[in-house]
Amino acid sequence: MNFDLSDDQRTIKSTARELLSARYPLAEVRRLALDDERGFTDAQWSEMVALGWPEIAEIGTVEMIVVAEELGYALAPTPLQSTWAAGLLGADVGDGRRGAVVTDGLSADAGTADVLVDWDGSVVTGASVEPVRALDPTRRLFRVSGGEREPPSGDVDLERARGQAATMNAAESVGVAERAMEMAVAYAKERRQFDRPIGAYQAVSHACAQMLLEVEGARAAVYWAAWALDFEPETAPLAVACAKAYAGDAGRRVPRASLQVHGGIGFTWEHDLHFFLKRGEANAHAYGEGTAHRERIAALAGL
Repeated sequence: MNFDLSDDQRTIKSTARELLSARYPLAEVRRLALDDERGFTDAQWSEMVALGWPEIAEIGTVEMIVVAEELGYALAPTPLQSTWAAGLLGADVGDGRRGAVVTDGLSADAGTADVLVDWDGSVVTGASVEPVRALDPTRRLFRVSGGEREPPSGDVDLERARGQAATMNAAESVGVAERAMEMAVAYAKERRQFDRPIGAYQAVSHACAQMLLEVEGARAAVYWAAWALDFEPETAPLAVACAKAYAGDAGRRVPRASLQVHGGIGFTWEHDLHFFLKRGEANAHAYGEGTAHRERIAALAGL
C-alpha cells in the first residue's frame, strides 16, 4: 500500500488548511465555542457546502479523512463531522442539509441538524432534543429522547459506514494532536530558563519527540484504515480498530504532554491549549473508546 497522497488529495488538503486557517483563527474558535448559541455561522457552513465537503466521502474515504484531519488541526467548530457520520449511515444530507448521529441517547450537533440517525442506521423523527453540558465546548451536545425510528436504508453497509465514521473521528484527533505538538515545540523554542530555551533540556525535548512519534504513528494508522475501507475491505475492521484506538489515545495524550511543556501558562483559561485537550478527550470517547477497539483487535487477531 502507498500512504503518499495523490496530487488531487494534496490539493484538497492544502485548500482545507488554507481556508480553515483563514476562517478559524483561535480567537474565532473561542468566540464560537463560548459566545455563539449554535457554535457556527451560516456563512461558514455555506462555504463548506459550496466546496462540496459534506459529500466528499462519495469521492473516497481518504479524501474525507484528509479534510477531517485539517478540521482537527484548526479545531473548527462545525457540524460537518456529524453530517458526514449521518450521511455515511444513510441519512439524506444533500443540498446543504445537516445531520447528526444519536448514540446512547446523546448526539453532537443534534440541535441544528435537519436529520437525525441512530448508530444502527435508523432515521429518528419527532424526538425531543435538549442541550446538555459538554466536555468539549467547540461541539454542542444534546440529549435525544422519544420519537419514532424508521428502518435503516437497505443500501447501507452498516459495518463499513461505522468504520468510516470512526476513522473520520480518528483523523480529526490526528489534526488535534499535531497542532498541540506544534504549540509545544514553538513554546519550547521561545520560553527561556537559565538563559537557554527550555527545549534545550532533555526532559522537554524528549517529550516533544514522543509527541511527534504519536502524531506520525496515528496518522499512518488512520491512512491505513481509510485505504483499507476503500480498497481492501477484508482488512478494514482490524485497520479501523487500530486507527481509532491509537489516534484516539494520541488525540488526548499529546495535548496533555503539550500542556506540561507549557507549564503554568498552559493551565490558564486565557491560553487556547485547553480547547485542544477537551476536543481530544471528547473524540477519544466517540465511536467507541480505545479499550473497546483494542478488545476488537485482540478478537480479530485470535488472541
